[in-house]
Amino acid sequence: MAAVNCRQSESINTPVARLDNHTLSLEEIRARIDTAREPSQAQVQQYIQHWLTDEILYREAIERGLDRSSEMNKKVDEVRRQLSINALLEQEIYSPPIAKASPQELQTYYETHKHEFNLVADVALVNFALFPNRDVATEFRNVILKGMSWDAALHEKSKSLVAHVDSEYYTQAAFVPAELWRVASSATNHDPSFPISTAQGYYVLTVWKFMKQGQTADLPYVEKEIQSRIIIEKRQQAFDRFVQTLRSKHAVEVFVNTAATSAEGKTGE
Repeated sequence: MAAVNCRQSESINTPVARLDNHTLSLEEIRARIDTAREPSQAQVQQYIQHWLTDEILYREAIERGLDRSSEMNKKVDEVRRQLSINALLEQEIYSPPIAKASPQELQTYYETHKHEFNLVADVALVNFALFPNRDVATEFRNVILKGMSWDAALHEKSKSLVAHVDSEYYTQAAFVPAELWRVASSATNHDPSFPISTAQGYYVLTVWKFMKQGQTADLPYVEKEIQSRIIIEKRQQAFDRFVQTLRSKHAVEVFVNTAATSAEGKTGE
């Protein structure tokens, strides 16, 4: 049965090249070429030539015994050592999910590291709504000026609404079309703008806050970055605890005080 299964497995593959008793299949090439589409004939030919060259060189190295040299064994051991360490850390440190930071953790980190969050560009915190024509956009603006909330006005004009954004941060580079930034950067109050004509339609824009380059960013603007930093810190703490736990299982002795040795060396100089 094993022989039959082996022959069936071989028959499924499509051989494209052979060197002595080693066959390269089209399926192997497909698996190794990073492409979502079928590899082209040129890609297949290029891979075949590369494979043949590698096989020929590898077999020559084996014939000369280079794969069994002490230097090669050291390199293989070092690679195996590093791969084993990586597998252990992946299992113990990187694979286990890290809980997202709580609002209090975010606030505490932000307050402690405020000086690290100075803006590198101007940023506007805005709402905007897009309508297909000026009349509807004007009606939307007017009902807000009369006291209706932004959300209620959106609901009232929902049938005519093309798109809208609520309380989002934008830099000039990210705010398109360009007409929106020109209005946002010159706004002096929180009132909705006059309808802004663009190729997409008519925008009504409200600027809640405009921050200049060099100012400290708002917490919501840097929240994702803080989350990433806290996760890195938690993983580092988990790593330190893990190493300390493993260290306690072994007899550890250090015979050289590297700090003292370094200081003595500098004094001697």
